[in-house]
Amino acid sequence: MKFFSPVLAALLLTACSSGTTTPASQASPSTIPITSKSPDAVARFQRGVELLDNLRTDEAEKEFSAALALDPGFVQAHAYHGQALTGPEGLQEIQSAAAAASSLPEAERALIEGILANRVNDFAKTREAATRVTQLAPDDPRGHYLLGVRLLSDRKFAESVQSLRRATELNPKAGGAQNMLGYAALRQGDTEGAVTAFTAYVNALPEEPNAQDSLGEALLAAGRFPEAEAAFRKALELSPQFWNAWDGIAYTKFYAGDPAGTSDALTKAEQGAPRPVDKMAVATLRAATAAARGATADAVKILEAAERIPDASAAQVAAVAVQRALVLAVSGRAREGIALASSALQKADSGQLPPGPTINVRRDALRARIVGEVRAGDAAAAEKTSAALDQIATQRPDDPAAQSAMHFGRGMLAVAKADLSAARGEFDQCFDDDDYCRYQGVLAADKAGDAAAAQRARDAILKIYVRDPVHLIVRSQLAKPAPKPAT
Repeated sequence: MKFFSPVLAALLLTACSSGTTTPASQASPSTIPITSKSPDAVARFQRGVELLDNLRTDEAEKEFSAALALDPGFVQAHAYHGQALTGPEGLQEIQSAAAAASSLPEAERALIEGILANRVNDFAKTREAATRVTQLAPDDPRGHYLLGVRLLSDRKFAESVQSLRRATELNPKAGGAQNMLGYAALRQGDTEGAVTAFTAYVNALPEEPNAQDSLGEALLAAGRFPEAEAAFRKALELSPQFWNAWDGIAYTKFYAGDPAGTSDALTKAEQGAPRPVDKMAVATLRAATAAARGATADAVKILEAAERIPDASAAQVAAVAVQRALVLAVSGRAREGIALASSALQKADSGQLPPGPTINVRRDALRARIVGEVRAGDAAAAEKTSAALDQIATQRPDDPAAQSAMHFGRGMLAVAKADLSAARGEFDQCFDDDDYCRYQGVLAADKAGDAAAAQRARDAILKIYVRDPVHLIVRSQLAKPAPKPAT
């Protein structure tokens, strides 16, 4: 399943692999205990963990619920059940589990602390808790996996691979670690390495649909569309409920130039998506395909409808509103985009959203707003927004998304001031997978008449096909003929 967008929150749902699942009284001193009064509850918990490890969240939630029905005081099961819930009730359950964990063995308590820290986007505490788990339970793959995922999101690729490989050495069927080894390669643009890693995941867990889905994503990245589609369809064959594979097929069809096939796959993804957040993800992709073909009015309507999906949380609605604000900002409706981004920002600043989403919505709303301000020719407003992005980066020095957003904001401000040299310097410092920022670098180089630099920037973005709505739009824009430099 895709890693590029919503990255860590989904992955750390799976901090516990299919390793030790014995009650605390029977656990090895070098593994993480699982404290429960009921062996049957532990068995259901184990199955839930395996499902989460392979990103089958809806199925996992049902197993955790069954475990808790057997043992309502099963603290670790409450922490994982909370992780399987995307709304504020999930955070509340994790917080309650952390508060109830004081009497648990230290390794188990540290694991729950790491889950909570991740949920609120406290990366330093997540890293600290994960490291502590590996020290307290060095023979348990779960701690090494948790640390490996955190390091991967920190962009510390070599260290991440080391931790993930240790997890797979301890448990070759640790699906989460097998999966993340593939994404460690993919995030560095190594499609061959990703295909190799995901093939190993398939071989380790041949009946697991997510393994096929991830292999499909690597094949997609390499432009091997027929093979990618076959892998996605194999995932559906293994589990028709694995709706994410329809998402992968939609990307494959779009990049292969098959609009009818894209629409059909999206419809099937919509029909299969079980939760509001899943339905919103499909709507976001459908809106991206509309924007990519120039139908921005359709994209806006699709996102407006997504904001009204029943039972969606306030944070999920705000995140979609930010996406709509950006579409408005770039489609000649800059003032509307600015207003919508500002409204989302107010929600984030008012305390209406949980801590993790507050950070993400605030950052992304500022990014969308500065695009609108530059499009509207309001350099003074852009300066204030850029300063706000600077402040976030200062407050979160270990957050790669915050650092990239800072450079994006500075680059957009330089564009507003017609300083193309400074703009290009800032855009070049955005992270490789910040495609929209890198795209602005292409535009700035084109505008400056530096065709060679613009082509290099284009080639870097187009090197792989990414399973991400922003990349889909950017790629479609870059496929158009480059503008001729002014004479």
